[in-house]
Amino acid sequence: MKKLLISSVILLAVLSSCMVGKKYTRPEVTAPQSWIGQNNYINTPDSINNLKWFNIFNDEVLNSLIDTALKYNHNLASAALRIEQARAAYGIAKADLLPSVGYSAGAELNSASPNNFNVVATASWEIDFWGKLRHAKKAAYAEILASEEGYKTVTTTLISDVATYYFQMRDLDNRLKIALRTVDSRTEYFNLINARFKGGDVSELDMLQADQQLAIATATVNSVKRQLNATERSLNILLGQTPQAIARGIENVDQQVVPVIPAGLPSSLLEQRPDVKQSEYYLMAETERIGVTQAMRLPSVSLTGLLGVASADLSNLLSSDATLGSATAGILGPIFAFGANKRRVEIQKYQAEIAANNYLNTYIAALGEVENALVSIDTYAGEYEARKRQAESAGKSLMLSQERYKSGYTDYLEVLIAENSMLDSELLASQIKAQQLSSYIYLYRALGGGW
Repeated sequence: MKKLLISSVILLAVLSSCMVGKKYTRPEVTAPQSWIGQNNYINTPDSINNLKWFNIFNDEVLNSLIDTALKYNHNLASAALRIEQARAAYGIAKADLLPSVGYSAGAELNSASPNNFNVVATASWEIDFWGKLRHAKKAAYAEILASEEGYKTVTTTLISDVATYYFQMRDLDNRLKIALRTVDSRTEYFNLINARFKGGDVSELDMLQADQQLAIATATVNSVKRQLNATERSLNILLGQTPQAIARGIENVDQQVVPVIPAGLPSSLLEQRPDVKQSEYYLMAETERIGVTQAMRLPSVSLTGLLGVASADLSNLLSSDATLGSATAGILGPIFAFGANKRRVEIQKYQAEIAANNYLNTYIAALGEVENALVSIDTYAGEYEARKRQAESAGKSLMLSQERYKSGYTDYLEVLIAENSMLDSELLASQIKAQQLSSYIYLYRALGGGW
C-alpha cells in the first residue's frame, strides 16, 4: 500500500504538466486617450478615488441618510450574503482537491454462518491529472471576486440613489413652497379683482380668469404634494425602513460642491469601476470552466483505501488478528457518448465568448455613462443660471404687469401671461437645480469611485 501511494505521488508530479484548458487573458480594449466631454469642471490627471462622496456636499443630514441606507438596506444585505455564498462554494471546490475520508461500522448475526463485526475507515482521492478540479477551484475563486465587486456595485448604486432622491425631495419641498406662495398671491389678487367686479370696475371675464389662475396654483400644490409623498416613500425603501418622515438638511440652492471633479482617465475605468471588474471576473470563471469540460473528456484516476478491524467475535474485534486493510487504484473514462462530451466543451466555449462580449459591452457602456455625466455637469450649470435669470425676470414682469393693470394701462391678459410665466420659470429653475446636483452624483457613480 505504501509503494502504491508513493507511485501515485510520483505519477501526479509527472503528469501535472498535462493540465488542459485555456489560460485567461483579458480581452483587448481600446481606451480613449481623454474624455470628449472634458471641460473646466474636470481635472483628468487625478482620480475619483481621491475624493469621497461625503466631501462633495457639506450636508450632514444627507450623510446620515446614506449611512442609514448602508446599514439597513435589504438589497445590500443580500449582496453581502452572495459573497458568503460564493466563499462557501469555493470551500467545496478546494475540498474536492483533497482526499475524502469516511467510516463505516456493521454487525451481522447469522445462525447459518459465522457472525461478522467490523469497523472500517475509508479514504478516496481523485488525482487531478488534467486540472479539472483546479480549474473548478479557480472558477469558484473568480466567483468570489465577482460577488465582492457586485457588492460594491450595489453600494455605489444605493448611495447615488439616496442622494438623487434626497435632491428630488428638496426640489419638491421648494416647488411646494413656490406653489403655496403662488396660491397666497393669487388668492389676494382674486379677492381684489372680485371686489372690483362687484363694484362694476372690471368685467366678469377678468374675475373668471383670476379664479382660473388661483385654481391652477391650487392644483399645482396638490400635484407637488403627491410627488413629494411618493419620493419620501421611495427614500424610505432605500433606507430599509417603514414609511415615515424624512429629515431635511441644506436646501438645494445652498448646496456647495467641489469646483473641480477628478475624473481620471478613460482607461482607469477598467480598474476602478466595480461592474466592469465584476464582468471580467465572470469571464475568468467561464474561461476556467472550459478546462473543466475538457478534462471531463479524459480518463480520471482515483485511489481508494480502507483500514479497520473485522471479527466473527465481538470480544476479539480489537485484537491484532482482526486488522484488515486494502488499497486500490482505478481509472474511469468515456469511450462513446454520441458527441455529448464534445458538445459540452463547445457550449462552455460559447458561454465564455458571451461573457467576453458582456465585459466589453459593460466597459463601453461605462465610457458612455461618464461622457453623459460630464456633459450633464457642464450643461446643467449653464442651464440653471439661465433658468434662474428667467425666473427673476418673470417676477419683475409680473410685478410691472400687475401695476399696469391696476392703473388701467393694460388688460388682464398681460397679467395672466406674466403669472403663468413666473410660476413655470420658478418651478423649472428648482427642478434644474436638483438635476444639476444629481449630475455630480451620476458622475461619481459612472466613474465607480469616491464611495
